[in-house]
Amino acid sequence: MKNLILLCLAIFVLGGCVNTTTCTSIQADSPDLSGSNFLEYKKMYEETQNLPIGIEVRIHDTPNGGVFSVTFFTDDTGSLVSKDEAINVEIHECDEDGQSISRTYMKLE
Repeated sequence: MKNLILLCLAIFVLGGCVNTTTCTSIQADSPDLSGSNFLEYKKMYEETQNLPIGIEVRIHDTPNGGVFSVTFFTDDTGSLVSKDEAINVEIHECDEDGQSISRTYMKLE
């Protein structure tokens, strides 16, 4: 499972999806992305390098024009879990203001 998650994240950085997952990408003009701000997670990561279990921040240029990404790893009930236990992965690509500009969902099979 861990290798599959790492493979999915590696392919995400390159801008694609994997056949062994169900991937959906939503652009920022979708209504359910309005008001999302993830700058707090980025600041927490930069200051302490520690985040709550099930949350990962990567500072990098993202495929859809963001400058960092925030990833949430959850189980089948939506609770945050470690990468190894994750069933669902939700990746937010964010602009410099922390606004989500793209969201990708993956369900690990």
